[in-house]
Amino acid sequence: MTEIEQILQSLKSTLGIPMTLKSLNEQESELLLESITIPSLHSQTTSDIGPFNEMNIKIPMIEQSEAGISYHLEQGEVWFSIPVKNNVPIIISVPSDKVTETEVKLIGLLLSNLVYNDPSTKLQRYSSKAEEEHYALKLGEWLNERIKADELYATLPDELANRISLSEEVIPFLLVNESEHPTDTTFKSLQRLLRSYFDGEVVLVPLQEKAWLVLADPQLLDGLVDEKEEIPGEGDQDLLTLFCMGLYELVSNEWVGDFHIAAIPAIKVAEGLPCMLRQLRETMVIGRTFQVKEHIHLSTGLHLERLLFSIPEVQRNRFLEEYGSHHTDVFEDAETLSTLESFFELDCNVSETAKRLYIHRNTLLYRLDKIKQETGLDVRSFGDAVLVKITLLLYKVTKRK
Repeated sequence: MTEIEQILQSLKSTLGIPMTLKSLNEQESELLLESITIPSLHSQTTSDIGPFNEMNIKIPMIEQSEAGISYHLEQGEVWFSIPVKNNVPIIISVPSDKVTETEVKLIGLLLSNLVYNDPSTKLQRYSSKAEEEHYALKLGEWLNERIKADELYATLPDELANRISLSEEVIPFLLVNESEHPTDTTFKSLQRLLRSYFDGEVVLVPLQEKAWLVLADPQLLDGLVDEKEEIPGEGDQDLLTLFCMGLYELVSNEWVGDFHIAAIPAIKVAEGLPCMLRQLRETMVIGRTFQVKEHIHLSTGLHLERLLFSIPEVQRNRFLEEYGSHHTDVFEDAETLSTLESFFELDCNVSETAKRLYIHRNTLLYRLDKIKQETGLDVRSFGDAVLVKITLLLYKVTKRK
């Protein structure tokens, strides 16, 4: 016998009132959960909700107890709704002609005490987590709808703002799994993993089948202060990079296959969550276009790439034809491409680039001279380096179109 059946038997023997368990399908359960937010103890107004009307079912709410048990009048029955795992509530049905309003309240209180205070049951834990996942899904749907409607600065509706705890400022992360056969990661398992890493509460929002939004309090990055102090001159961007690297290592153990992380600096929630999400997605696209070998993409490190990405394709092609038509062949060579990318990434420092590539300094100078011979541009000169850098980036984005 299940825990809820034991509770039902206990109530029936104690009160001497016939009670039964009812089953609802997932759609009916979701509508019933939504109706819980419409209290009407004295007026007993009817909640007319979609498919329930089509089935000639009306659910006037009587009251919702403090512990989460709600009860409704339904065609000669009183339903006691207990939200549990997967947002599918358990319904206990009692004939309405067998109970008074006072007895209904009493049964609600008894259920609350038995279900939510009895350490032998797990329903309280299921209820709170199921509700958390329910509203996280709602938030994901709302964000996608606002972006589709180009309402980037829409204010979070009260229904979600009251249910989802957000600090005034958050650091957003976008996780995208690109595996053809990704691991079946559940909301609970990923949430538990993230909370252990952030060492605190975070808001996890499912966006699509393989995409997740994570909203974290900026104070959660304080745990990396010691690492920051060990590297003089490092700023918030570097701290965020370190944090993303650790997050990537953690999630990679959970997700088998290829996935990417995009992050932007802390933003104020009031400035618009849809706008924030669009910026994250844009960062992900630009990062994956220009940083093919990377899995972590920060908006703060993609300023030039963002600018070039915004240039119309016709203008990009015209630039390559006029200024880079004789230079793009060098980008087809893997060794030359790796040399240039490392050279630019290390601020055109010859010694550091040679160390990064594990080659002798003179070998690097030979490669740079070879590039100069083939293109007529000396990347050790600032002006020529800028031109080669822009040509390289435009070549990347044009090639991938």
